[in-house]
Amino acid sequence: GRPPQEEPNKVYDLPLGNSPVKGSMSAKATIVEFSDFQCPYCSKLQPTLKQVMDAYPDDVRLVFKQFPLDFHKMAKNASKASLAAGKQGKFWEMHDLIFEKHGSLTEAMFTEFAVKLGLDKEQFEKDYSSTKYDKQIQDEMNLGIASGVRGTPTLYLNGKKMGGRSFNDFKTAIDSILKK
Repeated sequence: GRPPQEEPNKVYDLPLGNSPVKGSMSAKATIVEFSDFQCPYCSKLQPTLKQVMDAYPDDVRLVFKQFPLDFHKMAKNASKASLAAGKQGKFWEMHDLIFEKHGSLTEAMFTEFAVKLGLDKEQFEKDYSSTKYDKQIQDEMNLGIASGVRGTPTLYLNGKKMGGRSFNDFKTAIDSILKK
């Protein structure tokens, strides 16, 4: 079973920072996802999030926060690869490719994905192998820990931690925000 929720209505301040965002910037509902690219539960959640974004194209935005867990050996590298792709405007495309292969990631795959996405390969490899994203990843993890993230995926809707993860859980919560 799940540990008892902290105060269920607590609203956390989750600044966007440099995090990738999908959806309308004027959306009334913001989902913040703390995620690990090697986590099977995070991977399983992706089709649901896509369904939510498709159902609410103007009303929901999705923010991705990196939360690579230590025991997932490729998770931090995957975080760096996604951000390096993001520098060339392809964060979400890289995100999708990585999650598709979450169980069998290797270093070589990140470059293969970059080439597949038409990225500048040299630039990608340079960004990926640099330490430039380490601080952002650490900052996002610290924000997560301070906001009650204990594992991945952890989701917040307008700053409130979400218990459920089904499409209907999202729909109910989002509809109540849009009614206000």
